[in-house]
Amino acid sequence: MLHVPLRPTTLTLVFTTALPFMLFSLPVSAEEESFPKITGELSVEVENDWTYQSDDPDAEINDLYPTVVLGTNVAFTEVFSLNFEATLEPVEDATSDRAFEDLGGYLNIITVNYDGEAVSAYAGKFTPNFGIAWDIAPGIFGTNLNEDYELAEMIGFGGGFHFEAAGEHTISASTFFQDTSFLSNSVGTQRGPLRLSDGGAGNTENFSSFAVALDGNFQKLPGFRYHLGLSSLGAGEDGNDRQLGYAIGGEYAFNIGEDVTLSPMAEYVYFDNYGGIDNDTAKYFTAGLALNYENWAASSTYQLRDTEVGGVMTDDHVVDLTVGYVFDMGLGVAAAWRSAEEDNIDSEGLGLLLSYAIDF
Repeated sequence: MLHVPLRPTTLTLVFTTALPFMLFSLPVSAEEESFPKITGELSVEVENDWTYQSDDPDAEINDLYPTVVLGTNVAFTEVFSLNFEATLEPVEDATSDRAFEDLGGYLNIITVNYDGEAVSAYAGKFTPNFGIAWDIAPGIFGTNLNEDYELAEMIGFGGGFHFEAAGEHTISASTFFQDTSFLSNSVGTQRGPLRLSDGGAGNTENFSSFAVALDGNFQKLPGFRYHLGLSSLGAGEDGNDRQLGYAIGGEYAFNIGEDVTLSPMAEYVYFDNYGGIDNDTAKYFTAGLALNYENWAASSTYQLRDTEVGGVMTDDHVVDLTVGYVFDMGLGVAAAWRSAEEDNIDSEGLGLLLSYAIDF
């Protein structure tokens, strides 16, 4: 089923945007860097998720869909740049078997950036720095739960200070609110613009939300990185208190012999006043282990989500086992097994993934 071709009509937004960038990114000189300079990556994935067993028979469905991401950097000088990221993916949840349906394209990042040696700054629409598991957890289903706390599509500004102390470290901070402009909608299948009346933590249309983080590594422990994060989101119209989030995470990649790399990771995140509601809480834990041997990769990830909302406690978990191979020409193929309990419903499923990326 993964060999179904991508529909040209659904890819118009991404490829139309990519084409002029690819044309103008041809090098002017092989020796001397010139500006403006345009670089980026076009990532194409085709995934098939099949839930073959569930306590809820209506959830036993097959979902075949693409995810296309175009990231572009327009560098005006060595330190000033304009950055875009456009995404094409399903913008509605699957309720029955579907193939390449409900696809919408949207601009999830657009920022003006300054990147100096010690100081960086940015403004626009971006993802504030809080948590890392939603970005680095291995496996096809490795981010099913922890993606809940990705602070995606926020409007605001921020910056970072880079320093050395037995390694390289960065302190970052940003202030923001959820995007309620026309950019919160999508083309193709419209997800509908976000409105202030929709509520939700961080949906305030003012700079009452912020995130602070410390990221770094240590010279004496090569391959290790850590993340400490704090987020404070203003209450939306349906909330009554600030949502406070605390994150601690890390990953460590080290070699076993010449050809084998082992990469464990873990992250714990706690939310007080979850969703902007006083006394509601949420706890997330992610642990993953990836093993790479030449072109092969195998991984396992465990995700836990414990919530107490309105006095009702819910314990969810997802277990992922993934095996993949990347051909020398860049095409990646992976297969995964998923076991989950969400909202007291047990399910099992299989996933297949084809991936390819083009740098320009």
